[in-house]
Amino acid sequence: MKETRASFAVLIFIVIAHIALLLPQSSSSSVVTQSYPATACPAGVSGVQATALLANKSIQLRNINQPGVELKKNNSGSYALNRGAILVAGNPANTSSIITRPGKWTSATTCTISGPINWFAGGTANVTSQSKLIMINSGLSDALVDITVFSESGSSQSLAVTVKASSEKVIRIDSLSPGSERIVLKVEIRNGRVTSYLLDERIRGLDNVGGDFVPAISKASKELVIAGLAVKFGSNSSIKHTLRLMSVGEVDASASVEIISSEGVYVPVGFSDISLNGREVTDIDLSGVDFGGKAFALKISATQEIVASVLSEVKRGSVSDFIWSAPSDAFDTVSFNLHGLEPVMSFVGERVIVSVVWKDREGKGYNDLLRGDEIVSWKVPPNARLLTISSASPVVAAMSWITGDGVARLGIAPSTNLESATRPIADIAVIQPRG
Repeated sequence: MKETRASFAVLIFIVIAHIALLLPQSSSSSVVTQSYPATACPAGVSGVQATALLANKSIQLRNINQPGVELKKNNSGSYALNRGAILVAGNPANTSSIITRPGKWTSATTCTISGPINWFAGGTANVTSQSKLIMINSGLSDALVDITVFSESGSSQSLAVTVKASSEKVIRIDSLSPGSERIVLKVEIRNGRVTSYLLDERIRGLDNVGGDFVPAISKASKELVIAGLAVKFGSNSSIKHTLRLMSVGEVDASASVEIISSEGVYVPVGFSDISLNGREVTDIDLSGVDFGGKAFALKISATQEIVASVLSEVKRGSVSDFIWSAPSDAFDTVSFNLHGLEPVMSFVGERVIVSVVWKDREGKGYNDLLRGDEIVSWKVPPNARLLTISSASPVVAAMSWITGDGVARLGIAPSTNLESATRPIADIAVIQPRG
């Protein structure tokens, strides 16, 4: 009886095995692909000189408004943005856009691809304002964007804006909230592939006040660190710092401000309990604060999620300009081309151990190791080109410089993250049964 049952079980197994072999087969195998997304560089506005600094001459690019044109190598480390915004092929290094109105101001921003929400804590809509929101749609279909303006009076109703495929759209800030002194913008992408930039330019009568990109903030937080704030730009310079804060929710909040400098870390008198009304923009004059003698940082802690930035008004000789500084993301490694710029870099972290490797214009390589507690500053040597910064632990960093046209600052962080996608590998037996 037992032998009969065993024989029957073996027979069933053989039948099932043959049926499975004759059925169409498919493979569950898959491959994971990784790549960097393409980024968009703004060309600014009329009357300016704009240049994209590329990591190397092999990086491909094309104009945003020519979607039918293939990306091509530029064969140079820089590219003049005289025909509008460009799309830069994805690569691990940053591309920077330097925009200058000769003799009046200079500014810099990192070319990127925006996330779902961007906050801009900066700008004004008063009589001096020439500020503009630049939205670049690098996609092949129209995109829809919601813009919400916050000011000293609270928030406005969101405005829905369509950005046509493969185009730039520029909106003046004083048309969104006429007369407002203090501005925070929330730019939310409802659909599409849009990158947004806020260029704050100001003119008082016939006099230049300055201009700069307001750095985008990807998300509000209860704790923010703003690095790379300058005390001076050489001799005979003066700087006035103003902190801009806003609690993004409807609930009121309180905030404290901590100074991180080479002389120590402390909370200035009167800055331990700053009251913030929900969705109302507040400016705080930092003129009476002692920042020490070198670059410093601000650490801002709040009871609710906030956005923040610092406006630094600089005067030195014939230069009268300003820069906006905002929190940037911590990083482990980042690369970019300075193309001969000589900024001062500032790194902030509990323990700073940073390796810097760079090449000069002849291609000769150099390296340096930076160490310190809380904050470390480093002056970039002359003729530096491609530079790679690696940190043993996450740090927040920024760099700033001055030219005959004005001052500029740039947060140091990767412009994009490596994206992963899973692609299935189909077995040919899916469409052709095994014989």
